[in-house]
Amino acid sequence: MARSEDVKTPLARFAYTGDLFRPRTDDSGKQRYGCTLLWPKGADISALRDVALKACVDEWGDKAKQWIKDEVIKNPFLDGDGKQAINKKTGERSAGFAGHIFLRVSSGVEYPPKLYDAKVAPIPRDSEKDDNCPLYSGAYGYAVVNAYTWDHPQNGKGVTFSVSMIQATKPGERLGGGTGPSAEKWLKPET
Repeated sequence: MARSEDVKTPLARFAYTGDLFRPRTDDSGKQRYGCTLLWPKGADISALRDVALKACVDEWGDKAKQWIKDEVIKNPFLDGDGKQAINKKTGERSAGFAGHIFLRVSSGVEYPPKLYDAKVAPIPRDSEKDDNCPLYSGAYGYAVVNAYTWDHPQNGKGVTFSVSMIQATKPGERLGGGTGPSAEKWLKPET
């Protein structure tokens, strides 16, 4: 397995952030922290593409360049208008994914990603349900990631990204699964 150096992403929109606060079990049975990063199509994510390509070439040599073109190596950069953005449970396109490129990032429970707010103050893992938590699906910020290759007997070859840090820097419209309706908007005290 080849691994790239760390790289800071361009400003991204976060989705599926619940997995940053509590790990989920992946298809292989391993517990992982993670989220999805979204960029509008046309955004400059060349630094991410470069480290992914370098990891592939480091692992498989120059033939990896052709394998990527021929889709022998699974591409981590996914199309928000494509089938990968369809929710397997509901059959609907994930909220906010249309018109975007997305990247799923994760890390094992041994190395949970560090979470920070705009002032680089740590975000506690137990703050997910707090209405004032700046890190939620729909918020914007940056991640520190690195690309690594994998080779699986059934699933073939691929490259994916590990995440070590997340910084939520600005709010955005929530992408589903929000905190629910506001009591101030809907309820009035009885007199």
